[in-house]
Amino acid sequence: MSASKDPFAKHTAEFREKAATLGHDVQELGKTTRDLAHDTVGMIRENASEYYQQGLKKAQSLEKDLETKIKENPLQALLIAAGVGFVLGALWKRR
Repeated sequence: MSASKDPFAKHTAEFREKAATLGHDVQELGKTTRDLAHDTVGMIRENASEYYQQGLKKAQSLEKDLETKIKENPLQALLIAAGVGFVLGALWKRR
């Protein structure tokens, strides 16, 4: 008579079991997602650091090249700087 009193007992037990399994799966998915996010942030951090170092080396190289050209042709560098200063001054004066 207990089966006739509670016809949903079988379904209720099955539902609870599946809900528990689903809860466990959701927790595992959350852990996996957290690990993936952590690894992605680490990879982005490494790439950003590499790009920064490459940019820094390139800027230092350009600085040395410019310094060398100025030392090789000081008069030309002075005239170019004066020309740029004149143009910027003229543009500034128009404002």
